[in-house]
Amino acid sequence: MAKRLANIVVHCSDSAWGSAAEIRRWHLENGWRDIGYHFVISNGMTRPDFRVDALDGSVEVGRYLDGDNFISENEIGAHALGYNSDSIGICLIGKTSFTARQLGTLLNVLNDLGRRFDVPVTSILGHYETPDANGKTCPNIDMKHVRYLLGLIK
Repeated sequence: MAKRLANIVVHCSDSAWGSAAEIRRWHLENGWRDIGYHFVISNGMTRPDFRVDALDGSVEVGRYLDGDNFISENEIGAHALGYNSDSIGICLIGKTSFTARQLGTLLNVLNDLGRRFDVPVTSILGHYETPDANGKTCPNIDMKHVRYLLGLIK
């Protein structure tokens, strides 16, 4: 049964480079049925030694969403234990630092998705803020500050 969308959870790839296609490959190799995230925000590093500046801050679609306010069986991500069935997962490519373009895009995407799906700013979380994060620091950004900035945008 579909659950009403309640949260947006922000992650990082814990890799200096990547793309939605690459993360999908990693996740499939781990036995998952698809990429765990719904959206991926690039830092421009598509391979370890290959940067495309124009891709910095670009958004790639990961796991399918149909656009209604419910997460149905085929839309459930694999990104945050206890939150997958009623949340959208967004992944920033990077480990502990992110580009200004990525962070700007993140704010825009969070604002757009929050408005579209009626998710309050208080329900936008970093993976580390979920109860079952098990000590993870992902996405390695201050989510209180992100929520503060989103409050200024609205």
